[in-house]
Amino acid sequence: MVEIIRHFKDTGGVAETPASGNRSVHVTNVPSLAEPTIRDFILRRHLAGEICNANHIQDLLQQRLERTIPTRTIRYHLNRMGFSYSWTKKKTRSLREQAHIRQQRHSYLYTIKRLRQAGYQTVYLDESFVHHYHGNQFSWFNDELGDYLERPAGKGRRWCFIHAMSANGLIAGAWQIFEAKKRTGDYHQMFNANRFQHWWQEQLLPNLPTRCVIVMDRVPFHLVPEAQIIPQILRKAELQQWLTAQHIPWQADWLKPKLLEVVMAHLDRTPIVEKMAIAQGHHVLMLPVHHPELNPIELVWAIIKNECGRLLRQGVKFSDVREHLEHALEKITGTTCGKLYDNILQQEQVYWDADMAIDNIEDDAVAEVEQTICSAS
Repeated sequence: MVEIIRHFKDTGGVAETPASGNRSVHVTNVPSLAEPTIRDFILRRHLAGEICNANHIQDLLQQRLERTIPTRTIRYHLNRMGFSYSWTKKKTRSLREQAHIRQQRHSYLYTIKRLRQAGYQTVYLDESFVHHYHGNQFSWFNDELGDYLERPAGKGRRWCFIHAMSANGLIAGAWQIFEAKKRTGDYHQMFNANRFQHWWQEQLLPNLPTRCVIVMDRVPFHLVPEAQIIPQILRKAELQQWLTAQHIPWQADWLKPKLLEVVMAHLDRTPIVEKMAIAQGHHVLMLPVHHPELNPIELVWAIIKNECGRLLRQGVKFSDVREHLEHALEKITGTTCGKLYDNILQQEQVYWDADMAIDNIEDDAVAEVEQTICSAS
């Protein structure tokens, strides 16, 4: 019970029950940085009326990564990204983006476009990390001197950090960095709701210009609601008491599943940070899942990590890593942020046009099927 409550306070949700047996969800061999390329490749083939399957993606990754990834791994990763197989006019199966993923992206694009037209300034935020022995993945070799970048056996301790940016530059005063308590696992586990909410209230909101739309991804600690209750673990009497306190009518002959259904329907799941932002005249917008390419600060992380990779060597003190990191961050100018923002606008337009075109294609396909059925009858 203690673990359930702790997980809820950190993430705003109840942890899923682990599957029985020796099963776990592993990170696939497909790097996350390849996802935008994969998505663009599938959408282009869909618009061109061409078939696309895991073998095509395997060839694509072979060209880009110079390694062969099993098609089974690719199919699993594509499913996680929201792609599935469906039948085409030629009665062959082809990869298609699932409708709810496309709608989530289009709703995001529609909303952010309207907010910009209303005069809101877009602010993007994200978290990341760097290892003590961070270095470029590849480096040049010299026959006499060997590899100029000495690589240690492990990755060492980690610095975790969070920042925000707009088209005009990085948000002054929003930079926060701290040492991770763990050396393994997803870096998101190094953050929690309390740390994020404190940063949001003390470092982000006070430094924002007026009327901003704050864009962030859907990690659990971003979405923690104000109502700190877990209806699933409440007793029947406690559910009744909660409904009474909220002035929501209920009946004495209702069973617990019915009470739980009503509580869940009336429970306010609005994130605490969103309420804080609204109170100061801002909007909060969640990125569509598996679309890091719509967040320009991801490219900021790539730039500063690449700079650190040039500077870091084995034997560098952990404190020096932070110094190199912050020195690289100082090189991110307003001009750089402006160019990254322009790239995001172009990518948003590409997705907008693709979504509209694919919607028309599928609508025509439905009409063709209906006409075929009518002709047959």
